[in-house]
Amino acid sequence: MMLAVDLGGLNWKLIIIVAVGVIALMIFLAVMINKGRYASRYKNFYKRMDKAINKKYNGNLLNETIANNYLKDNTNTYKSLKAKGKRKVKKYLEYYVKSLPELVFLKSFIAADKKKSQLVILILNEMNKVVAKWDKSRKLRGLIKVINKQQMLMPVIGYFFELPIHIHQGLPYRMTNHENGLILSYDIVKSVKGVKRKQKEKPLTKKQLKAQAKMEAMKQKQLEKQNRKRH
Repeated sequence: MMLAVDLGGLNWKLIIIVAVGVIALMIFLAVMINKGRYASRYKNFYKRMDKAINKKYNGNLLNETIANNYLKDNTNTYKSLKAKGKRKVKKYLEYYVKSLPELVFLKSFIAADKKKSQLVILILNEMNKVVAKWDKSRKLRGLIKVINKQQMLMPVIGYFFELPIHIHQGLPYRMTNHENGLILSYDIVKSVKGVKRKQKEKPLTKKQLKAQAKMEAMKQKQLEKQNRKRH
């Protein structure tokens, strides 16, 4: 009789262990499937964006066109553009204002720290102190206001063109405007309100150095392809 009771108890314990194991396996599979879906969604979005910016939203070509055709003065501001130039720049900036934050948000689902999902664009002085910043809550109007105040039109256009690949590769990116010494930078944060007033430039890790070399090789191939099309 005691043997039967012990066997019955053992069976219940075995059933519980198996059930817990099955539940754990199902959770694991669900997590992996969702991660795969998020990774695929991010990858597809980045591919579409990369294709679009090289075909329709090339900042280098736009800056060249602005310099040759659309400037009324040398203040490097949106308000200094002729009407046709304003239309072209507005269309360009609208695309990046919408797409860059979305790129960062989608990547956050497959990142180590999923809470870091907000993009902030920073303008620093020579002491690495933040003099202006922009995030998606300020929309296009807020970006144009920053551009005009800091006289950073063409640097912002060029910076936005290069930024997606740096985000994709997980690399920091700084661009200096040699006309006024201001520096464009970016950060991916949990909250834009918590951005530090001083931004220290950190040395690249081995992984980042490898990613940087890969990125430079890709950019060189794209440049050679563009040059072939021109000639």
